[in-house]
Amino acid sequence: MKKIILVLLLVLSLFTISACKKDKEKEDEEVLEKISVIMPTGTPSLALANYVKEAKDADSADVSLVAGADLLKSAFINKDKDIIVAPVNLGAMMYNNYEAYVLYKTFVWGNLYLASKNELKSINDLNEKTLVVFGQNSTPDIVFKAIMQNYTDLNVTLEYVDDVATANTMLASGKAEYIISAEPALTKIKSKLGLNVIDLQEEWKKISGSESYPQAAIFVLKDKLENKSVKNALNKMVASVNNAIANPSECAKNAVSIHESFATLTEEVLVQSIPNCHYKLMDDEKEAVEFYIQKMIDLGFSKQVGGKVPSEGFFA
Repeated sequence: MKKIILVLLLVLSLFTISACKKDKEKEDEEVLEKISVIMPTGTPSLALANYVKEAKDADSADVSLVAGADLLKSAFINKDKDIIVAPVNLGAMMYNNYEAYVLYKTFVWGNLYLASKNELKSINDLNEKTLVVFGQNSTPDIVFKAIMQNYTDLNVTLEYVDDVATANTMLASGKAEYIISAEPALTKIKSKLGLNVIDLQEEWKKISGSESYPQAAIFVLKDKLENKSVKNALNKMVASVNNAIANPSECAKNAVSIHESFATLTEEVLVQSIPNCHYKLMDDEKEAVEFYIQKMIDLGFSKQVGGKVPSEGFFA
Protein backbone atom coordinates (compact mmCIF):
# COMPACT_ATOMS: atom_id res chain seq x y z
CA MET A 1 0.00 0.00 0.00
CA LYS A 2 2.84 2.35 0.95
CA LYS A 3 4.54 1.62 -2.36
CA ILE A 4 1.34 2.47 -4.24
CA ILE A 5 1.04 5.78 -2.34
CA LEU A 6 4.69 6.60 -3.05
CA VAL A 7 4.20 5.86 -6.72
CA LEU A 8 1.09 8.07 -6.82
CA LEU A 9 2.95 10.87 -5.06
CA LEU A 10 5.82 10.53 -7.52
CA VAL A 11 3.45 10.65 -10.49
CA LEU A 12 1.68 13.69 -9.00
CA SER A 13 5.02 15.42 -8.48
CA LEU A 14 6.00 14.74 -12.07
CA PHE A 15 2.69 16.20 -13.31
CA THR A 16 3.21 19.26 -11.11
CA ILE A 17 6.78 19.77 -12.36
CA SER A 18 5.64 19.29 -15.95
CA ALA A 19 2.80 21.79 -15.50
CA CYS A 20 5.15 24.34 -13.95
CA LYS A 21 7.61 23.80 -16.79
CA LYS A 22 4.88 24.35 -19.38
CA ASP A 23 3.73 27.50 -17.56
CA LYS A 24 7.32 28.77 -17.55
CA GLU A 25 7.71 27.95 -21.25
CA LYS A 26 4.46 29.74 -21.99
CA GLU A 27 5.67 32.76 -20.01
CA ASP A 28 8.99 32.75 -21.87
CA GLU A 29 7.17 32.56 -25.20
CA GLU A 30 5.13 35.60 -24.21
CA VAL A 31 8.25 37.55 -23.29
CA LEU A 32 9.89 36.68 -26.62
CA GLU A 33 6.81 37.43 -28.72
CA LYS A 34 7.52 39.79 -31.61
CA ILE A 35 5.22 42.80 -31.63
CA SER A 36 4.15 45.28 -34.31
CA VAL A 37 4.53 49.06 -34.13
CA ILE A 38 3.70 51.88 -36.52
CA MET A 39 4.72 55.53 -36.16
CA PRO A 40 4.97 58.66 -38.29
CA THR A 41 8.28 60.02 -39.53
CA GLY A 42 9.40 63.37 -38.14
CA THR A 43 9.26 64.59 -34.56
CA PRO A 44 7.62 61.50 -32.97
CA SER A 45 9.99 58.93 -34.48
CA LEU A 46 12.98 61.15 -33.70
CA ALA A 47 12.26 60.86 -29.98
CA LEU A 48 11.81 57.10 -30.38
CA ALA A 49 14.95 56.58 -32.47
CA ASN A 50 16.79 54.73 -29.71
CA TYR A 51 13.87 52.32 -29.29
CA VAL A 52 13.47 51.77 -33.03
CA LYS A 53 17.15 50.98 -33.53
CA GLU A 54 17.23 48.61 -30.55
CA ALA A 55 14.04 46.84 -31.67
CA LYS A 56 15.36 46.36 -35.19
CA ASP A 57 18.76 45.13 -33.99
CA ALA A 58 17.13 42.65 -31.60
CA ASP A 59 14.36 41.78 -34.07
CA SER A 60 11.88 42.22 -31.22
CA ALA A 61 9.38 44.28 -33.22
CA ASP A 62 8.22 45.03 -36.74
CA VAL A 63 8.46 48.83 -36.74
CA SER A 64 7.00 50.80 -39.64
CA LEU A 65 7.85 54.47 -40.13
CA VAL A 66 5.28 56.09 -42.40
CA ALA A 67 4.50 59.49 -43.90
CA GLY A 68 1.03 60.98 -43.63
CA ALA A 69 -1.99 59.85 -41.65
CA ASP A 70 -3.59 57.30 -44.00
CA LEU A 71 -1.60 54.26 -42.86
CA LEU A 72 -2.02 55.29 -39.22
CA LYS A 73 -5.79 55.44 -39.70
CA SER A 74 -5.78 52.02 -41.35
CA ALA A 75 -3.86 50.57 -38.41
CA PHE A 76 -6.44 51.93 -35.95
CA ILE A 77 -9.31 50.53 -38.01
CA ASN A 78 -7.77 47.14 -38.79
CA LYS A 79 -6.41 46.66 -35.25
CA ASP A 80 -3.35 44.99 -36.78
CA LYS A 81 -0.69 46.83 -34.73
CA ASP A 82 0.07 46.38 -31.06
CA ILE A 83 1.28 49.97 -30.66
CA ILE A 84 0.47 53.04 -32.75
CA VAL A 85 2.21 56.39 -32.41
CA ALA A 86 -0.11 59.09 -33.75
CA PRO A 87 -1.46 62.60 -33.29
CA VAL A 88 -3.57 62.88 -30.15
CA ASN A 89 -6.64 64.09 -32.03
CA LEU A 90 -6.45 61.11 -34.42
CA GLY A 91 -6.22 58.71 -31.48
CA ALA A 92 -9.22 60.39 -29.87
CA MET A 93 -11.26 60.16 -33.07
CA MET A 94 -10.44 56.47 -33.48
CA TYR A 95 -11.25 55.73 -29.85
CA ASN A 96 -14.62 57.45 -30.16
CA ASN A 97 -15.36 55.35 -33.24
CA TYR A 98 -13.89 51.96 -32.31
CA GLU A 99 -12.65 52.00 -28.66
CA ALA A 100 -9.81 49.65 -29.61
CA TYR A 101 -6.71 51.71 -28.76
CA VAL A 102 -6.09 53.69 -25.57
CA LEU A 103 -3.73 56.57 -24.90
CA TYR A 104 -0.64 55.40 -23.02
CA LYS A 105 1.60 58.48 -22.99
CA THR A 106 1.76 61.81 -24.80
CA PHE A 107 5.38 62.73 -25.45
CA VAL A 108 5.37 65.49 -28.09
CA TRP A 109 4.03 68.69 -26.58
CA GLY A 110 4.19 71.06 -29.54
CA ASN A 111 6.86 71.61 -32.18
CA LEU A 112 5.26 74.49 -34.13
CA TYR A 113 6.67 77.94 -34.82
CA LEU A 114 5.83 81.05 -36.80
CA ALA A 115 8.76 81.90 -39.03
CA SER A 116 9.67 84.80 -41.28
CA LYS A 117 12.64 86.62 -42.76
CA ASN A 118 10.87 89.82 -41.73
CA GLU A 119 10.76 91.30 -38.26
CA LEU A 120 8.54 89.09 -36.11
CA LYS A 121 8.17 90.20 -32.51
CA SER A 122 4.57 89.19 -31.84
CA ILE A 123 1.46 87.70 -33.41
CA ASN A 124 0.34 91.29 -34.11
CA ASP A 125 2.98 91.48 -36.85
CA LEU A 126 0.76 89.18 -38.93
CA ASN A 127 -1.97 91.79 -39.29
CA GLU A 128 -2.98 92.23 -42.96
CA LYS A 129 -0.50 89.52 -43.95
CA THR A 130 -0.80 86.08 -45.56
CA LEU A 131 0.33 83.13 -43.48
CA VAL A 132 1.18 79.80 -45.11
CA VAL A 133 -0.04 76.91 -42.94
CA PHE A 134 0.69 73.25 -43.58
CA GLY A 135 -1.93 70.60 -42.86
CA GLN A 136 -5.39 72.13 -43.18
CA ASN A 137 -7.72 70.87 -40.42
CA SER A 138 -4.79 69.24 -38.64
CA THR A 139 -2.72 70.30 -35.61
CA PRO A 140 -0.94 73.38 -37.10
CA ASP A 141 -4.24 74.77 -38.39
CA ILE A 142 -6.09 74.01 -35.16
CA VAL A 143 -3.42 75.43 -32.86
CA PHE A 144 -3.08 78.66 -34.83
CA LYS A 145 -6.84 79.22 -35.00
CA ALA A 146 -7.12 78.62 -31.27
CA ILE A 147 -4.37 81.15 -30.61
CA MET A 148 -6.03 83.69 -32.91
CA GLN A 149 -9.03 83.78 -30.58
CA ASN A 150 -6.81 85.97 -28.38
CA TYR A 151 -6.19 88.36 -31.30
CA THR A 152 -9.68 89.14 -32.55
CA ASP A 153 -8.66 92.48 -34.11
CA LEU A 154 -6.14 90.92 -36.48
CA ASN A 155 -6.85 90.22 -40.13
CA VAL A 156 -4.73 87.27 -41.30
CA THR A 157 -5.22 85.44 -44.59
CA LEU A 158 -4.43 81.72 -44.40
CA GLU A 159 -2.95 79.84 -47.35
CA TYR A 160 -2.73 76.06 -46.98
CA VAL A 161 -0.10 73.63 -48.22
CA ASP A 162 0.19 69.90 -47.67
CA ASP A 163 3.37 69.62 -45.63
CA VAL A 164 6.04 71.49 -43.71
CA ALA A 165 8.64 70.94 -46.44
CA THR A 166 6.48 72.87 -48.91
CA ALA A 167 5.98 75.72 -46.44
CA ASN A 168 9.72 75.92 -45.77
CA THR A 169 10.51 75.91 -49.50
CA MET A 170 8.04 78.74 -50.13
CA LEU A 171 9.68 80.83 -47.43
CA ALA A 172 13.17 80.12 -48.76
CA SER A 173 12.20 81.00 -52.34
CA GLY A 174 10.36 84.18 -51.38
CA LYS A 175 6.93 82.84 -52.39
CA ALA A 176 5.83 83.25 -48.78
CA GLU A 177 6.75 85.86 -46.17
CA TYR A 178 5.23 84.16 -43.14
CA ILE A 179 4.79 80.47 -42.49
CA ILE A 180 4.06 77.95 -39.78
CA SER A 181 7.01 75.59 -39.61
CA ALA A 182 7.97 72.71 -37.37
CA GLU A 183 10.98 71.02 -35.85
CA PRO A 184 13.27 69.37 -36.69
CA ALA A 185 13.07 70.80 -40.24
CA LEU A 186 12.96 74.42 -39.02
CA THR A 187 16.43 74.24 -37.49
CA LYS A 188 17.95 73.35 -40.88
CA ILE A 189 16.72 76.56 -42.53
CA LYS A 190 16.63 78.93 -39.55
CA SER A 191 20.27 80.04 -39.47
CA LYS A 192 20.73 79.70 -43.24
CA LEU A 193 17.86 82.10 -43.96
CA GLY A 194 18.28 84.30 -40.89
CA LEU A 195 14.75 83.64 -39.71
CA ASN A 196 12.82 85.24 -36.89
CA VAL A 197 10.51 82.86 -35.06
CA ILE A 198 7.72 82.85 -32.48
CA ASP A 199 7.19 79.75 -30.37
CA LEU A 200 3.50 78.79 -30.71
CA GLN A 201 3.74 76.69 -27.57
CA GLU A 202 4.30 79.91 -25.58
CA GLU A 203 1.22 81.39 -27.24
CA TRP A 204 -0.79 78.29 -26.29
CA LYS A 205 0.01 78.89 -22.62
CA LYS A 206 -1.79 82.22 -22.81
CA ILE A 207 -5.09 80.63 -23.85
CA SER A 208 -4.97 77.39 -21.88
CA GLY A 209 -2.94 77.81 -18.73
CA SER A 210 -1.30 74.54 -19.78
CA GLU A 211 2.39 74.48 -20.63
CA SER A 212 1.63 73.21 -24.13
CA TYR A 213 -0.77 71.16 -26.21
CA PRO A 214 -0.66 67.37 -26.57
CA GLN A 215 0.48 66.77 -30.12
CA ALA A 216 1.60 63.14 -30.49
CA ALA A 217 1.21 60.11 -28.26
CA ILE A 218 1.70 56.39 -27.88
CA PHE A 219 -1.50 54.35 -28.27
CA VAL A 220 -1.84 50.71 -27.27
CA LEU A 221 -4.28 48.05 -28.41
CA LYS A 222 -6.49 47.72 -25.35
CA ASP A 223 -6.42 43.93 -25.44
CA LYS A 224 -2.60 43.98 -25.33
CA LEU A 225 -2.11 46.29 -22.35
CA GLU A 226 -1.03 43.42 -20.11
CA ASN A 227 1.01 41.61 -22.73
CA LYS A 228 4.58 41.34 -21.44
CA SER A 229 6.22 42.04 -24.79
CA VAL A 230 4.06 45.13 -25.27
CA LYS A 231 4.74 46.35 -21.74
CA ASN A 232 8.45 45.84 -22.30
CA ALA A 233 8.27 47.87 -25.53
CA LEU A 234 6.34 50.67 -23.81
CA ASN A 235 8.97 50.89 -21.08
CA LYS A 236 11.69 51.11 -23.71
CA MET A 237 9.78 53.80 -25.60
CA VAL A 238 9.53 55.88 -22.43
CA ALA A 239 13.26 55.36 -21.86
CA SER A 240 13.91 56.43 -25.47
CA VAL A 241 12.03 59.70 -25.00
CA ASN A 242 13.90 60.41 -21.76
CA ASN A 243 17.17 59.64 -23.51
CA ALA A 244 16.32 62.04 -26.35
CA ILE A 245 15.81 64.79 -23.78
CA ALA A 246 18.96 63.98 -21.77
CA ASN A 247 21.27 62.92 -24.61
CA PRO A 248 20.34 64.55 -27.95
CA SER A 249 23.63 63.43 -29.54
CA GLU A 250 22.90 59.73 -29.06
CA CYS A 251 19.32 60.21 -30.22
CA ALA A 252 20.47 62.01 -33.37
CA LYS A 253 23.07 59.34 -34.14
CA ASN A 254 20.45 56.60 -33.94
CA ALA A 255 17.91 58.66 -35.89
CA VAL A 256 20.07 58.99 -39.00
CA SER A 257 20.43 55.21 -39.04
CA ILE A 258 16.69 54.45 -38.98
CA HIS A 259 15.31 56.70 -41.73
CA GLU A 260 16.63 58.63 -44.70
CA SER A 261 14.71 61.78 -43.76
CA PHE A 262 16.84 62.11 -40.64
CA ALA A 263 20.02 61.35 -42.55
CA THR A 264 19.13 64.19 -44.93
CA LEU A 265 18.77 66.60 -42.01
CA THR A 266 22.13 65.42 -40.56
CA GLU A 267 23.12 64.63 -36.99
CA GLU A 268 24.24 68.20 -36.32
CA VAL A 269 20.86 69.68 -37.21
CA LEU A 270 18.98 67.03 -35.22
CA VAL A 271 21.06 67.69 -32.10
CA GLN A 272 20.22 71.39 -32.34
CA SER A 273 16.53 70.78 -33.02
CA ILE A 274 15.72 68.23 -30.30
CA PRO A 275 15.45 70.77 -27.42
CA ASN A 276 12.91 72.69 -29.54
CA CYS A 277 10.71 69.64 -30.17
CA HIS A 278 9.23 69.91 -26.66
CA TYR A 279 9.52 66.28 -25.68
CA LYS A 280 8.05 65.63 -22.25
CA LEU A 281 6.36 62.89 -20.25
CA MET A 282 3.73 63.85 -17.69
CA ASP A 283 2.32 61.77 -14.85
CA ASP A 284 -1.09 63.40 -15.24
CA GLU A 285 -1.92 64.61 -18.73
CA LYS A 286 -5.66 63.98 -18.74
CA GLU A 287 -6.71 67.61 -18.12
CA ALA A 288 -4.42 68.99 -20.85
CA VAL A 289 -5.60 66.37 -23.35
CA GLU A 290 -9.28 67.00 -22.62
CA PHE A 291 -8.79 70.79 -22.86
CA TYR A 292 -7.13 70.42 -26.27
CA ILE A 293 -9.86 68.15 -27.61
CA GLN A 294 -12.61 70.39 -26.28
CA LYS A 295 -10.88 73.39 -27.87
CA MET A 296 -10.92 71.56 -31.20
CA ILE A 297 -14.65 70.94 -30.84
CA ASP A 298 -15.24 74.60 -29.94
CA LEU A 299 -13.35 75.68 -33.06
CA GLY A 300 -15.52 73.52 -35.31
CA PHE A 301 -13.13 70.58 -35.66
CA SER A 302 -15.52 68.10 -34.07
CA LYS A 303 -15.09 65.56 -36.87
CA GLN A 304 -11.34 65.45 -36.29
CA VAL A 305 -11.88 64.07 -32.76
CA GLY A 306 -14.89 61.86 -33.38
CA GLY A 307 -17.52 64.34 -32.18
CA LYS A 308 -16.79 64.43 -28.45
CA VAL A 309 -14.21 64.35 -25.68
CA PRO A 310 -13.43 60.64 -25.18
CA SER A 311 -14.62 58.83 -22.06
CA GLU A 312 -12.42 57.86 -19.10
CA GLY A 313 -11.60 54.60 -20.85
CA PHE A 314 -9.49 56.51 -23.37
CA PHE A 315 -6.69 56.87 -20.83
CA ALA A 316 -4.68 53.71 -20.12
